[in-house]
Amino acid sequence: MRSWQRLCAVFFLLVSGVVLYQSIRVLRVLDHGQPGSGFMPLGLGIVLAILSAVLFFQNRVRDEQRVRFWQPRAWVQPLVAVAITAVFIVVFDDIGAITSVTVLVAGWLWLVGKKRFVVAAIAGALTGAAVYVVFAKLLLTPFPRGLLF
Repeated sequence: MRSWQRLCAVFFLLVSGVVLYQSIRVLRVLDHGQPGSGFMPLGLGIVLAILSAVLFFQNRVRDEQRVRFWQPRAWVQPLVAVAITAVFIVVFDDIGAITSVTVLVAGWLWLVGKKRFVVAAIAGALTGAAVYVVFAKLLLTPFPRGLLF
């Protein structure tokens, strides 16, 4: 498993190199003594490079045994996750934001996360309530009207 982590570390190190190059050569790091448009990407590229190097060096030892990358029937869980998300996208305007978020979280926890139905339903309801309070009441975000709200 460590070989995949090393490969990902090298990939992210290359991505950080591209980000650093673009932020220095294409964007401006400093613009008239003030941070320019390349300042934030430069900082994030440095952070990504450091984290990639740490990930690479933490996983520099060889794997003890080969682990299969794709187990039999491992495609079922990602397919269920994509199906739940697709249903969420399709019904978002029809049943409303709060209801669809509640069903999305409960469905993900129950079907993908393999949590008990009661735990998934309670977490979905609490997430829907939190989204309602934070976005609809505090931030006054307009949501599509739905079944409950």
